[in-house]
Amino acid sequence: MKKQFFTFSFLVITLLTGITTTFAQKKDLMANVPCNGTADNIPGIYTNHTNPEYAFSLKAASPQEKTYMTNQLIAIEKLEEASRKNFNLTGCVARVSFSNDISDNGSFHHTGYGYQLAVYQNVCPAKLNVVETVDEYRTVLRVKINPTLAGNISPLDIGIGNFNISKYPNSIQYNIPSDYVQAKGSGKNPVNVSKYISERILLDNRSNNYKDAHNDFLKLNSGNGYTENWISGDRYGKNGPKSSLWIDRHYLITKPGIPLLIPVSRKQYLQDMLDYLEIEKANFEYDWNRKMNGLAGNNADYAKKQMAILQADKAAYPKLYEAKKEKIKQLLANQKEEWLQKQAIVGNHGSTYDAYDRLKELGNFYDQEEEYRSALYVLNPEYFKQSLNQPAKPIFMEVQFRYEISADKGFSKRLFENFEKNFDLEALRKMLQ
Repeated sequence: MKKQFFTFSFLVITLLTGITTTFAQKKDLMANVPCNGTADNIPGIYTNHTNPEYAFSLKAASPQEKTYMTNQLIAIEKLEEASRKNFNLTGCVARVSFSNDISDNGSFHHTGYGYQLAVYQNVCPAKLNVVETVDEYRTVLRVKINPTLAGNISPLDIGIGNFNISKYPNSIQYNIPSDYVQAKGSGKNPVNVSKYISERILLDNRSNNYKDAHNDFLKLNSGNGYTENWISGDRYGKNGPKSSLWIDRHYLITKPGIPLLIPVSRKQYLQDMLDYLEIEKANFEYDWNRKMNGLAGNNADYAKKQMAILQADKAAYPKLYEAKKEKIKQLLANQKEEWLQKQAIVGNHGSTYDAYDRLKELGNFYDQEEEYRSALYVLNPEYFKQSLNQPAKPIFMEVQFRYEISADKGFSKRLFENFEKNFDLEALRKMLQ
């Protein structure tokens, strides 16, 4: 017990010391600078990657790769510095740092890493009349190299995965992974349906412009233009001088002429669903047996009721499976090629888990993505297969600028407006060559 207490105490003291040191480092940058009511007009401080707030060393596969990554990030740092050539930094402390980043884009393996300029507001506390730097940043510029583009679609969005057969409240939900078979020794071997991406997912945390979501998707997918995610403030209303806006702007910097995502055709979707049904069937049998075995020997009324539902579901599932399979085969055999080559936009109305409702919806296609309907895409292999033998080489970048507009955040607005006017985004695009 004493050893545990000593370990805990040491960790707490270490943590507090680190926090105190961090605060002292920030405070020291503006130590004893006098102010009167506001610090927004007082010259700020900028530190480059050689003086980060927290010490960090890039991780790389080799010293040569680390040098290459560092040089890419320094090039971005110099672009940002050049954009402020005729700009007076006031009201803040701006600090650069480099870091590794997650790059999870299916089977295409690239190295993710990034540049960050975190901007801390300077304030003038009442009665002190000395500048202090706030401890957290809300304004930040990030440039991510080879980041994760998007997560995969939720199985529920396209009517696959977990389901129930018997009707609520006398129903049991079955655990149905969409990317592997639940059995001893079986590893994940994702089928195509588990790799789908929708427009909504690409826009997640990049745009909440629901009135023009499709056009925002097109901007990102083609690498042309920007999108904005409004964290606070009224995007579609009137914002006055007393309003407080917090906005996240995003650009995807890509090689021209090659989209990041390509549509999934109806034909491909239907073929993929045939593959998925075999996974669903195996996982239903596995989960049914697991549930039944868990009730074995239990004579309680509840257990008996559950076993009766399980037996009814077991009798019903083969018919459901065959009906889905036959429906898909009929569409593939009878629809014209022109119809089959259109993009698959599919739905799951109400995000239902009901197996019979999903059977009715299977084979229905729509004209555009909206609530409960998803336009299906996959990563474009022609784009993401680039430079696999040089994983640290930039193939695309994401630029994020999070800024504030409010009466007491003039530093953030000024810095953002300067970025918008002077930062050379095309120079980033040239880095992809």
